[in-house]
Amino acid sequence: MTSRGTTRLASLSALLVAGLVLSGCASTFAAAEDTTVDEVDTSDIHTLEIDGVNRNYIAHVPDGAAIGAPLTLPVLVVLHGAGSNAHKMETATGLSDLATADNFIVVYPSGTQAADIPDQRAWNAEGCCGLPVRAGVDDVEFITAVLDDVEEQYAVDTSRIFVAGFSNGGMMTYRLSCELGDRIAGIAVVAGAFNLTGCESDAATDALIVHGTGDLTVPYLGGPTNPRTAARFGQWTNASFATARATWIERDGCEETPETEVSAPVTIETFTDCDDDTKLEAVTIADGTHVWPLSPTGGFDASQAVVSFFGLGDE
Repeated sequence: MTSRGTTRLASLSALLVAGLVLSGCASTFAAAEDTTVDEVDTSDIHTLEIDGVNRNYIAHVPDGAAIGAPLTLPVLVVLHGAGSNAHKMETATGLSDLATADNFIVVYPSGTQAADIPDQRAWNAEGCCGLPVRAGVDDVEFITAVLDDVEEQYAVDTSRIFVAGFSNGGMMTYRLSCELGDRIAGIAVVAGAFNLTGCESDAATDALIVHGTGDLTVPYLGGPTNPRTAARFGQWTNASFATARATWIERDGCEETPETEVSAPVTIETFTDCDDDTKLEAVTIADGTHVWPLSPTGGFDASQAVVSFFGLGDE
């Protein structure tokens, strides 16, 4: 059973430093290290009761998105990595600023307690990570409730709902695409792995996959996470970047040979000849580590890439 409530918070001043990057599992953050989910910059916190537990998400909504507005807006759901939370994801990616500029709704759900450190959260993405997996938290039900709540409160283009995730949030993004394929038009995964044993949906869908070859937390070539991360969230084995790429080539029915653009350290493979006019972009960052990259730090701006890939700035 789901109940809904919304809290408008006072506006706080927050500056996103140029080149800010977001680190996920067992890593540190470039900003907002001690900030809780209750401290939000000009956004709303929404509370949903899921199976007797209060769950929260942040919604950053541009003007004119109320029900009955003349235009319906696309929605981007953004999932943090293990050890993070919704506010840190909002602050570090800068996507709320892009949503204001390009007129789309961006939503940041928070996972449940990841380990033994307060306000560090994770998702049950199968295998990874931490307490949510061991407790069997139903995060698919939670995200379903988030989508229902957003659609009820705002003027939403239900044909343009997208999900982006980092690390454990990227793994959860893959899971959502498999279990909520009828609601999600496209996904973007940064430094995540397709660790699912099966996929309930085979519907073609747009996918942007980004990974660095120097990632030790979720290795680019697959394999176990590093000891530091395993000590906090438990050990699991990751599928490779190539596995995710091959999975979406097959799922979207794409031609095997992509258009390839190399601008060191970034290689972008674009598959456009796919079923149902879907598209796939596979981005490899040479020596890239376990971060959500923002130029110029990583040679690639993941936030801008997500907005461009989904056409969120094309209104």
